[in-house]
Amino acid sequence: MRFIGKQSIQFALSLLFFVSASLSTTSLAATSPGATSDSAASDSAVTDRMALKLETVIDLRVLQKQAGSSNLPVLLLLTAEECDYCEAIRSHYLEPMIRSGKYDSSLLFRQLYIDEFHYLRNHRGELVGGDQIALKYDVEVTPTILFIDASGKELADRIVGLSGADYFDRTLDTHISQAQSNFQK
Repeated sequence: MRFIGKQSIQFALSLLFFVSASLSTTSLAATSPGATSDSAASDSAVTDRMALKLETVIDLRVLQKQAGSSNLPVLLLLTAEECDYCEAIRSHYLEPMIRSGKYDSSLLFRQLYIDEFHYLRNHRGELVGGDQIALKYDVEVTPTILFIDASGKELADRIVGLSGADYFDRTLDTHISQAQSNFQK
């Protein structure tokens, strides 16, 4: 786990991270020569599903619109650079859940970097450091998983840290069910 503290970071470095977080990459699905259009489309769909990653929030207003228009609760991973536990949760649990397609119609998955040098737009459109969002949600340790609605209200107990890796998937499912139940009220 990583504890959040105040650090002095050069402006140029923070700007570089903000710009790099703003860029997105796309992947192109490759098909084998001689494949029929049906198998190429199927291969493309599988490749596209396997390429799905956890989307990074850089504007809370966009997250609010996405959650509102989809009418789904949000699983929000609050993460930090150089957080090995965050990477473990992302790569071993959340991204496989996204790729499975099982949660497409029931939950949005997002991540938000809460380092002070990761900038994003808050609900008022102001450019703030991720640490300001951590303060808003009273988050002191990464990884922390929040379950929120479009207004930012927490719908379930948060998950702090990565403990009990043997049963973490069950803990995650329990919290997701709690969030979905509270969301539908």
